[in-house]
Amino acid sequence: MLDLVISTYLIFVKQDTLNSSLVAKEPKSMAVSSPEVIRHILIGLGYLAPEIDPKPDLTKFAPWKRNNNSLTDDPTEEAIKKFQKQYSQKLVVNGNADSETRTVMEDTVKGLQNRLKFHGFATNAEIPPDRPFYGPATYTAVRKFQKSQGLTENGIATIEQRQILQQPTLTNKPQQPQPQFRLIDLLVQFKKNPQNTSYIAALNNLQQNLPKDVLHKVTNKWRGTNDQNPEIVKLTNLFTYYDDNNQNHRDALNHLQSQITPAISQAFLSLWNKK
Repeated sequence: MLDLVISTYLIFVKQDTLNSSLVAKEPKSMAVSSPEVIRHILIGLGYLAPEIDPKPDLTKFAPWKRNNNSLTDDPTEEAIKKFQKQYSQKLVVNGNADSETRTVMEDTVKGLQNRLKFHGFATNAEIPPDRPFYGPATYTAVRKFQKSQGLTENGIATIEQRQILQQPTLTNKPQQPQPQFRLIDLLVQFKKNPQNTSYIAALNNLQQNLPKDVLHKVTNKWRGTNDQNPEIVKLTNLFTYYDDNNQNHRDALNHLQSQITPAISQAFLSLWNKK
């Protein structure tokens, strides 16, 4: 029994090599702990699909629905595996948010926050060094970075975007340049030949490449609704039934136009003009 007590005691102490005294070990404080916090990190780093909250509370987290259930559902486990694969030299790829995985998550978020502050998108007052959370300040800073680079402003820092932030300097790019075409002009072309396979392929590709929250907003504007999770309108139907005398239709088309980034625009036009 005495041996057990001694062994248990020695687990929590270490030898001070300066004065040979025994001092208590300080257990590491794990900030990334709750399933809710872990899910927000997985979403913010681009491993888990976001769920948009129609009434976000930006005083707590980025505008994604909060879910504090255990991390055993398939999408979350797959997201953890994706994260672990990108840090496989340090982590076992098992889909479990074990202490090693959570430590790397903390370090990854801190690294992102440091690079955002380095490039002037946030300050230490906005994101304290000891707050490795993907909360509203980090979300806002990522959006500022994305805006400066002409990227989709969704607050999600994918690994590709984190790599851009590793550069010593960033090239300021114009904010979301408008694509070199007007959808209203393409609508006229489409209505003249709605069976054109190139037009249909281009619209289907555009639908696949736009974020779900953009399509939700286009759909609600098209229908004059404010549904949280509407059945998304097909862009081929939008082009087919568009009525320029309908204010809802005009609002939907204008919003759609504003959300087409240069990269999406290039792929769209390539398919649209394909012979």
